[in-house]
Amino acid sequence: MTDLSKIIPCNPAGDALDALYDSKYRARTRLGMSEIGHECNRYLWYKHNGYQDKKPDARILRLFELGNVIENHLIEDLKKCGFTVENRQTVIRIEQAGHKIEGHSDGVITGPKPFFKPHLLEIKTAGEKAFKDLKKKGYQDWNPKYKAQIHVYMIGFGISRCLVVVYNKNTSEIYSERIRLDSDYAASILKNVFWVMRLKNPPPRICPRADWWKAKWCDFGKECFK
Repeated sequence: MTDLSKIIPCNPAGDALDALYDSKYRARTRLGMSEIGHECNRYLWYKHNGYQDKKPDARILRLFELGNVIENHLIEDLKKCGFTVENRQTVIRIEQAGHKIEGHSDGVITGPKPFFKPHLLEIKTAGEKAFKDLKKKGYQDWNPKYKAQIHVYMIGFGISRCLVVVYNKNTSEIYSERIRLDSDYAASILKNVFWVMRLKNPPPRICPRADWWKAKWCDFGKECFK
């Protein structure tokens, strides 16, 4: 039997979509607010100093795009419920001694009780396994980067409440939680990240060796252990 795989692409639509997302990808060459809660200061230093992280494959890039689609859909549904959402994609910038970090907000939400006062709106998506972990732990113990992000965003906006909404991509279940600003915690995160940004050399690594699982998964693992 003739092997047609070399003549006719076996996945023409998939290959075309992969090529499309690969062509659209632009690497971020700065440290953003979404990552300042990362557990490793050495990672933050590499990111701040423009080291190139691993390029996500097209499947991951489509997941990012799906997250944006779901975010827009949820916000429109929240508006239909009587909420007002403003300041979408507003740039939040905090500077110190010539260094700055930036992020883009999902919005500020106000509406029916108990949302008379403005709340930072933060929307995330998660697969089933991560979503179950979220329900067990609560948002602030779920992911250290997500926790740092919302508290620093609240500082940037000058508001003291946040509404997080997490969408389960497997079941469409919704998790939501109201969180109060912890200004001491936010200050400690900012103090640490600006300290890292001032360093001329990378701080100590947290991975004991190059073949440790966190080092193998890290975008800068190879650079770190050169």
